[in-house]
Amino acid sequence: MVELLNRVMKRLAHARLSRRLGALGPGSMVVRPELITGGKGIFLGAGVYVMPHARLECVPSAGGGLGRIEIGDATVAQLYLHIGAAESVRLGRRVLLAGRVYISDHDHAWPPGEEDRLVSDPVEIGDECWLGEGCAVLKGVTLGPRCVVGANAVVTRSAPAGSMLAGVPARVIKRYDDMTGRWVRVGAEPERPEREAPAAAGAPGGRR
Repeated sequence: MVELLNRVMKRLAHARLSRRLGALGPGSMVVRPELITGGKGIFLGAGVYVMPHARLECVPSAGGGLGRIEIGDATVAQLYLHIGAAESVRLGRRVLLAGRVYISDHDHAWPPGEEDRLVSDPVEIGDECWLGEGCAVLKGVTLGPRCVVGANAVVTRSAPAGSMLAGVPARVIKRYDDMTGRWVRVGAEPERPEREAPAAAGAPGGRR
């Protein structure tokens, strides 16, 4: 009976949330969000799970259109996620976000004039990226698939697939080497399997 009641409650919560968003895939949920603004610009794939106190905000751009947030299938976000879009913020599939991650495609013009003007540039985070606790990804950044962002890093520049970033502002400190299956420091040569040395002249098996 309890299990049945839980299933019913989950379906009701899913139905209520789906009416607020542009799309909400099967099995997806945003648990007790702190704030949802411009919900019709928010599109979640299947199996997305966002833990409590998230802020998902689609705001009008300088051109007057509403921003758009897309979160791909099976992406999981911990507490206090904050995403703001005046143009476009797109997260791929199976992205992992630790607590208090901030992602925004806009900031304010500086110095401020008579009008508080937004400056925006789309953000894209590829499949299977991992964003560490308290990091920020700012406007105009594209992260290729399988990037790792360290805790409290501030990402202001794009990085290719398989990059590890850290620092303020963040820089690429390691790259994933597919041949060895290891992370390699930037500037260091990846370790390769040793090859058998060729036989010396005059040695058994060598040239005479």
